[in-house]
Amino acid sequence: LVANGNVNQPIVFTSNQAAGSRALGDWGGVILMGKSHLNSAGGIGNIEGLTVGPDTQFGGGANPDTMDNSGILRYVRIEFPGYVYQPNKEINGITLGAVGKSTTIDYVQVSFCNDDAFEWFGGNVNCRHLVSYRNLDDDFDTDNGFSGNVQFCIGVRDPNIADNPSVSTSEGFESDNDPTGSAATPQTSAQFCNVTWVGPLRGNVGAVVATGYRRGARIRRNSGLKIYNSIFMDGSRGIHIDGTACEANATAGTSLTVVNNALK
Repeated sequence: LVANGNVNQPIVFTSNQAAGSRALGDWGGVILMGKSHLNSAGGIGNIEGLTVGPDTQFGGGANPDTMDNSGILRYVRIEFPGYVYQPNKEINGITLGAVGKSTTIDYVQVSFCNDDAFEWFGGNVNCRHLVSYRNLDDDFDTDNGFSGNVQFCIGVRDPNIADNPSVSTSEGFESDNDPTGSAATPQTSAQFCNVTWVGPLRGNVGAVVATGYRRGARIRRNSGLKIYNSIFMDGSRGIHIDGTACEANATAGTSLTVVNNALK
């Protein structure tokens, strides 16, 4: 996919409903499927919620191509995505399945999504200048061995828009090595730098917000995520290193790292 806009003429993926009648989940979302690495069995995965088959398959298998090129997304807005194809299996604003390093992801905004704004399943694509605005579930979700570098991001939450906590809680960051928290390799080890996350409280610690809100970051299931030089503000909770495997990763100081961040 080549969607190469510019600052004066961004490319907009949006609902087909009339302006003023658009809503979260009006359509699916943007999905890129590459041939880079993935820690799923056999190095192959399928996009969640869609029919399993060749058209939904991503990953380079036994011979991943870390320099794989899935195209260009530059100066792009993605609005009102997150269609529910199966119960509790919505499509993300942008789903990056094993996307390789030769892909360009720069100046991309996801707004009013009925699921996560950005979710990476494996791969090693580098991304810059990402905006997550008023989405339902997580802003930045990393899984299945994603190891790219992501820089210059902002996430802004709507106090009234969060997921159903009986299904999923809404986080700024959510990160897993894989769904079971195994030691599968490559480990999720993405590096995020210079991120500003603005939670739902808006400076009022007593504000009433949607019940699905939880943390600025939840790093769990044996992830080795790294977050540097970032700001977490207006959230009811900060950063949660969740589970013994992630605690061990943080204590070892060789994978999970959270350094030079501010909580306000």
